[in-house]
Amino acid sequence: MNVNPAKVEKQLYKLAKKGDLDALSALNEYYEKCVAEAKTPKESSKIRQKALKAALIGAAQNSPYWLIVAGEMYRYGVGTEKNEKKAFSYYEKAAALGDADGIVKVGRAWLNGIGVLTDYQKSLHYFEKAAEQDNPEAMILAAYQYENGKGVDVSFEKSLEWLTRAECGCRRRLEGELPEKDRKYYESLLEDVDHKRMHCESAACAELVGREDCPAEQRQKAFSQLSELANEKGDWCAQVNMGILYEEGTFVRQDERKALEYYLMASENGSTGAMNNIGNFYLHGKGVAKDYDKAFAWYQKAAELSGNAAAQCSLGMCYQYGYGTKMNYEKARRFYELSAKQGLGLAYYRMGLLYEQGLGVAKDIRIAKQYFGEALHRGCREAALKL
Repeated sequence: MNVNPAKVEKQLYKLAKKGDLDALSALNEYYEKCVAEAKTPKESSKIRQKALKAALIGAAQNSPYWLIVAGEMYRYGVGTEKNEKKAFSYYEKAAALGDADGIVKVGRAWLNGIGVLTDYQKSLHYFEKAAEQDNPEAMILAAYQYENGKGVDVSFEKSLEWLTRAECGCRRRLEGELPEKDRKYYESLLEDVDHKRMHCESAACAELVGREDCPAEQRQKAFSQLSELANEKGDWCAQVNMGILYEEGTFVRQDERKALEYYLMASENGSTGAMNNIGNFYLHGKGVAKDYDKAFAWYQKAAELSGNAAAQCSLGMCYQYGYGTKMNYEKARRFYELSAKQGLGLAYYRMGLLYEQGLGVAKDIRIAKQYFGEALHRGCREAALKL
């Protein structure tokens, strides 16, 4: 017996409009299959538009799942134009219904500036709220904020506490019966916990090594642990920290070549911060021959891979002064702005220089001083000389 797909689609759509969420799920699966079988981008686009229309039916019925699906489609521009503000509004509606996944999505939006301005205190509030529902992902994100001082004072102890809670939550779920998709999800979260725990331990060791008021024995023990994490465990955070210790000569004899070796190890493990540091070494000829082209290439790689704020600022500098590329004040300003949006004080300072000197923008001392003031507020001491 032949089944008419168009007729089935129509029937499922009618049932979905009447509030049948099972029919809506079946309709969504049908659309996913159609997208996979589509022969042209235009055909795929039309199907995705239908899928969005279907998701909005579920969202209109206040289904947290479909509210989040609709939000994701608006965030990534699936079946519609990309609209992060709309995405946030759907996440917020799911969160208001008490849905833990929706609460995490809202937290992520505040953390990363998705549809709203970045607000670390609000993001942590939402992660803690979702954690009350025993959501491991929220706990991992709270750990990240404490490890990196996002909206709170850096606390490796609190970060490790959150990671331990997340691990317990994942293992509890994995002890029971789970669909394969959910099992893989919690297993991936456990891997994330392991990586973040190593990063946290690495940062804690590096902090202890750098404390001159600590007994040499404790510092040596921390250094040995850091070295093990870098060399035997392959943790990129430890590798970066070892690089910094050798670059600055903290607790060890200064050795720029050894520092570069550690940065290269970390870059191979995906650290864009290490890539930016390697760019700095080529720019200034530290441990290697000075090479502006290589410096520019490393900055560009770091910026493209993750939007690294320091690398974006470095790229802006390259375009401003013509290091490894042609001078281009417009591009310099664009990269400084991208970096400044992430809160880097040096980027605000360099924006101030553009306005102070009228490079690619109309000369405006008043605006320049505003940028210098913001730069100083964000820890750039050089800006104090301009105020």
